[in-house]
Order: sequence, then structure tokens, then C-alpha cells
Amino acid sequence: MAVDFKKLREAKKHQAVIDPLEIFQRLPKSARIKDLYGSQVEVLQAWFASRNKQDHVLKLHTGGGKTLVGLLIAQSTLNETSEPVLFICPNKQLVAQTLDKASEYSIPAVPYEKPFPEEFLNGKSVMVTTYAALFNGKSRFGVRGGDVLGLGCVVVDDAHVGSGILRDQFTIRVQREGSDDAEDLYAAVTGGFRQAFKDAGRLGTFDDVVSGGDYSVLEVPYWSWQEKLDEIQALLRDNAAGRYELEWSFLRDNLRYCHCFITKEGVAVTPVFSLVDLLPSFSECKRRVFMSATIPDDSDIIRAFDATSESLQRPLTSKSVAGISERMILVPELMELKINDVAGTIKKLAQNASKSRHSTVILVPSGYAAKTWQDVAEYPDTPGLVEAKLSELVSGKTHGPVVLANRYDGIDLPDEACRLLILAGLPRAVGEYETYRANSFVGATSINRAIAQKIEQGMGRAARGPGDYCVVLVTGSDLVAWLGKDANLRFLTTSTHAQLEMGVEVSKSISQRGEFVETMNRCLNREKEWVKYHAETLADLTLKTVVDIDAIESATTERHALQLWRDSYHEKAIAKLTKRADAPTTDKLERGWLLQFAAKIALDWGKKDLTNELQQRAFADNRNLLRPQSGIAKVEPVLPGPQADAIVKRIGAFRFKRGYIAEFDSTVSFLVPTSSADQFECALSDLGSILGFEASRPEKSLGNGPDVLWVISRKVGLIIEAKSRKNKANALTKSQHGQLLVAENWFKENYPKLSGIRVSVHPSVTATKKSVPSNTKALTLAKLNELVTESRKLIVSLCESGHPDRELKTYCEELLRKSNLTPDKLVEHYLVDFEILETD
Repeated sequence: MAVDFKKLREAKKHQAVIDPLEIFQRLPKSARIKDLYGSQVEVLQAWFASRNKQDHVLKLHTGGGKTLVGLLIAQSTLNETSEPVLFICPNKQLVAQTLDKASEYSIPAVPYEKPFPEEFLNGKSVMVTTYAALFNGKSRFGVRGGDVLGLGCVVVDDAHVGSGILRDQFTIRVQREGSDDAEDLYAAVTGGFRQAFKDAGRLGTFDDVVSGGDYSVLEVPYWSWQEKLDEIQALLRDNAAGRYELEWSFLRDNLRYCHCFITKEGVAVTPVFSLVDLLPSFSECKRRVFMSATIPDDSDIIRAFDATSESLQRPLTSKSVAGISERMILVPELMELKINDVAGTIKKLAQNASKSRHSTVILVPSGYAAKTWQDVAEYPDTPGLVEAKLSELVSGKTHGPVVLANRYDGIDLPDEACRLLILAGLPRAVGEYETYRANSFVGATSINRAIAQKIEQGMGRAARGPGDYCVVLVTGSDLVAWLGKDANLRFLTTSTHAQLEMGVEVSKSISQRGEFVETMNRCLNREKEWVKYHAETLADLTLKTVVDIDAIESATTERHALQLWRDSYHEKAIAKLTKRADAPTTDKLERGWLLQFAAKIALDWGKKDLTNELQQRAFADNRNLLRPQSGIAKVEPVLPGPQADAIVKRIGAFRFKRGYIAEFDSTVSFLVPTSSADQFECALSDLGSILGFEASRPEKSLGNGPDVLWVISRKVGLIIEAKSRKNKANALTKSQHGQLLVAENWFKENYPKLSGIRVSVHPSVTATKKSVPSNTKALTLAKLNELVTESRKLIVSLCESGHPDRELKTYCEELLRKSNLTPDKLVEHYLVDFEILETD
């Protein structure tokens, strides 16, 4: 009779092992499994020593073995407490990978099932599932007020990307399509707010959005939201069945703590932050472990999961380089390439790499961008097709090229699954709230942090651990411009920053396509000198996880203020927000954001005067926010300084001067008739700033004044109305010219010491008799194109001059003297008189 070893083991009495390192040593492992990295050992020891704190944030490099560390922490808790332990991932693909990893290391793990498996409930196996299984309005783990399953530990994988996923679980969406009465419901919800947008001077934009002609995200003014709350609550309640039942369970008693956004596709109602306290299994869990990448700012873990600030300020991490993959990061637009069609060249490289069995993946920010690659790459446009195509890459059935839209996280392409990764275009905000926040923080630190996270996530898809390698091509004028800025590079991890610097250094001598290919092949073909250079350069780095304390404090303030508001401590919530807003380290855009939050709480408290005062302050600091209902501060005229100083100052912000050329190209690409009015006006304003003038958009930020204002000297301002989208055959009308005359009156009132020149950006120089465009100038699209061309010539000359920064101003002054870009010459050369049609 065979020996029953299982029976002998069970009969043997011994205390359960709870040290995760010892657990690893005792696990049965295959011959190919090696020991833990030093970095894994460090974080496991640190966690075990302080394991009874509720929250820990764990940071390891991509490929550094976070999943195994999380599973060992889960097993340690199971052994110590015998309570259920949950390991949650952003998506099903990562769930499958985690279950495979657990099986590989003989760690007992089960998937989410109905009913819950006994081995999970009895604390014998960790359950691995998605965020959505835990965070939903009818969660089987229990919601507040019902039966709740107590958990000994929750391990949150990829917590740094969880904010958007979690927000979706707490967001009601009234979709415009999907059922017979969807359009009627959309109209009923949006129609109630039309007057609010009329009062705010945004009725035109509102009508364009709800008619389906504009892609803007409109926030319903919070005062109108509060006023209509009962009506909206009844409307949403009556239509929840079959549409948003799970989300309604969360928000039905919390609508006052929500934003409401209107888009052409639907209406979104979403809380200020995810209301995770409605799920006690998570919020009251004894141990919560948030696993993250080594990025400087993880403050969204506070906003999304309500993690403690201490856990963010003292993350568990390591200085070890273990797990950092080899990446050759090249930026063609920053090279000395003598190639006119960079995009076409990169497409050809992608095709050739795939033919050589170097699997190629292209990551782009949107479906629209993905379609521009369909001439050379397959585009799977549904989750099922994406999963199938990724499986083919991993198995080697295809080598691509494959283009993926907005898939910067949640996918793994190790080893031969991806050797060439192309990151094309700047990652964008996704979802209504993210888009709204991005628009509120244009160019601000917090948004650049978020962009850096997506770039890091994207670059981390291909090379997944030690021994893995890939070439990363970074392309697209907006992305290259972002990377060119010195201030943005500090948001990248130390390793990515170093690899980017390496790639630029390696590429300095590249000027031909053949040299470009040869450089890539040095990595792909495993040239020893490249491999050695990469390893030595990384080894010279002192890798240290930088913690952005300021970002953590801001996130903590916002989270605490929301809870105080919900607990009816309005005064304390407002005090906390205003104190943080007035802190010396808080920039103006963020100060405005915090003050608007405080104003919203003041209104709910019934303090209308305080509400208006706070909103006035908020709008004064951040013109992207809601205009106050009354008392907009009078415009303080800002006059330009020396033109060359302003031009050179903008260039000085860029580490790689070619990055500024890319930013220029990205900006002026919207100065075409096919752009939306908002895109065109924004680009026109930016062009004025690039040329060293004081440029603004008074109509957008103040509700009156011209579309665009260029103060080109201390004596003259250009009062600009943009009619770029008009048919070329149409003349300037009396109504259009009347808008210019109204804008001129605003200018005289606010800039009384300056003379103004009325300018209409118009497809042609013709005007009707009735318009009477006396002393009004036309900036035709042809002349605008000429202006853009000359401006680019100036920028390229400055960026490629080789002059040190201290000499660049003098060189710029010399170039301006020879150009038509100085204030006087610009007016004389580019602005022309209208020609009156004989008949209207």
C-alpha cells in the first residue's frame, strides 16, 4: 500500500508559517524558478515588520515581481488569520495571469465564483478577481446596511491605474443610444439645465453639444445641480432599471456630492471621489496592500481608494535595479534625421520589423488615431478582439504590427510578444471626469503627472523583466513636445528618464534612415557593446523612489473635505480646503480647483454669499472653472515685455530644443478650417504667445470680449474674431462685423490706454456693403498660413542654432529685425483691408 504523504502532513502538528520569506522557501518550486530578487526581499521584510498597519503602498519596477510579492503577502495573512483574502486586478487578463503565477509557485488561489468557494471563505485560498467584482452596488461582499463579508486582507494590483476604473463603478451614465426611449431621457435630463448654461453665457456651446455637433465635456454648474436635485433624483430613479441599477444603489442617497457632465453621447453623474466606504469589506479591511509602479506621484490612490497619507509618504520600495528591463528608447523627431516623412518612415520600419519576426505593437491615445495606422497594422477595436490578438502575439501566431487604442496599462507583452513598441501621440484623458479635470488643469503639474503615468505604463508593456528587451520609438509632435520639456522629465521614473537620455545620446549622429535601422538592430540583434553600455549606465544610477509630499497632502485634503461634508461638518471642510489653497506650495490652477470645491460645500450649507466669494476667488485663479454668478473681477491689463525675451523664455523650458519645434507643429496643426471653433481659437491664442505677445481668450474666460486678444506692444492690441469655419465664398456679414464692434467696446473699457485694431480671421477678404468694415482688417487663411510658415522658420532657426541660452536672445533680436513678425511689420504685412461687394 502506497504511503499517504498528505495524511502524514496533516497529522503533523506545527505552527503555521507567517513570514512571507519563509513561506517562499517552503513552497514546492520547479527547477527553473530562482530565488527572490533582493528588492522583493526588502519590501516583504518591511511589510512583515509593520503588517498590522491598515494600509501599505508597495512600489517595485515593472517586471520586478510585484505579483509574487502580493501573493506571498496574501498567503502570509491566510496563515496568520485564517480569514478570507482577496487579490483584485484591473481586468480579467491580469486575473488570469495572477492565477497562473499562483499555480506556478504552488500558492493556493481560486477565481471568483458564485457561490464563493469554501476554501476562500475558510481562509485556505486567496481569491483573485477584478475590481468590478468587489466595487459594485450589489457586491456579493456586502454593502453598507446589509450583510458584509469580513476580509483579512485585500491586495490591490496596479493601484496607480485604478482611479478611472473605480470611478466607472460609481458613475451613472444616461446614454443617448441603446434603447427606444434613450434619446427622450437624455433630452429630459439635459433640458433642465439649458437655462443655467444660458445664464453662464455658454448657451451656444450647450446647444452644439446636445445637438451632437461638439465633443466638449460640459459640467453642469453646481448651483443648478443643487437646485434641480429633487427633480433629477426622481428622473434617474424612474429610469434606473436595465440602465444603471448597480450604480444607482451607490448614488441614490449621494447625488449632492456628485458632478454632472453633459456630452454629445450622454450624461454622466459621478461623485467627487469614489465612495468606497459604502463597501465595508474594503474600507474596514484590516490590511490593504496597494501595489504600484515606481512613479513619483501616487496621490490618486488616496482619491480613488481613500488610502492613508502615511502609506503614500512611506511606501515600501527598494533601491535595487532588479527587474528593470533593457529598453532602447528612440525619439525620431529629436534626431538629426534628414527625412521629410517621419511618420511614413516609422510605418515602414514597423512593417519591416514584423517581417523579420520582431513582433511590433503601436500604442495610440484613441480609436481615431488607431485608424491612421490601419494601412500597415491590424486594429482590434473591441475588448474581445484585443484579447485574441494579444494571445496571438504571446503565442507567436502573429508578429503584427498591431495597433491598440488607449491600452497603456493592463496588458503584458513579454519576450518575443513585443520587440518593437511604438508610442505614437500624447496619451489623453479618458472619461468625462478625467477630461473635465484635464481641461481645468491645462499645463498644470497634476495633469503632467497623469500624462507621465500613462507614458510609463505604455513603455512598460513590452519589456517585462530582467533578460527582456525591446526598442521603443516615441513619436507624434504633441508627445515629443511633452518629453522635450525639462520640467516634465522629472515626472518619469529614474530608469525611464535614464533610458530616454541614453536613447537621445545614442541617436545624436543619426541622420539617415539606414543609420536609424542600424541603431535599432543593435538592440534587436543583441549587440554586445549596446547591451554592456545599457547595463553599465543603469548600474551607475542611484535609484531612489521620489515621493511627492505636496501632491499627497492635496489629495488627502480633498478626501478629508469630502468626508467632512458628508458628515455635515461644512465649516470644517471649507476651512481645510481654503487652508490648503492658501499654502505657499499650491499653484494658482490648483488653488482655484480647491476653492471651487469649497464653494460647492458652502452652497450646500446654505451660505450663498460665501459661495459667491469663494467662486470669485476660484475663477480669478483658474479661468477654466465655472464663472461665478456675479461679481467677476475687472480685467487687469497685462502688457508684453520685450518680444525676444518672451520668445526665448519659452524655448528655455525645453531640454531638447527640437521638442519645442514639435510643440509648435502640434499647436498650429489646429489652425485649419476643419478644427472646432474652440481648437482654432486656442491655437490662435497660443500662436500669439509663441510670438512673444500677451495672448488670451476673453470671451471664453470672461463671457465677453473678443474670441482672441493679442496685445502685441505696450500701445496696440489686436481684437480678433475667428470665422475660420465659414465657407470661402461667403463674405463678412453685418452680424459678424457687429460682434467685432462689441468686442472693440469691451477692449476700450478694459484697455483704455491702448489702441485696438479690429481683426477678423476670415476665409476671404470680401465683405458685404451692410457690414461697413471701415478700419477693420482681415487675416485671411492664406495670410495666416504664411504667418505660421514664417513663425516656424524663426523657431527652427532658434532651436537649431546651437547658440547657448545666454546668447539666444541676441540672436532672436537679430532674426526678428529681418522678419515680418515684429508688431509693426506684422500689422503691415499680414493684415489686409476688406473688399466691399457691390451687391449683398
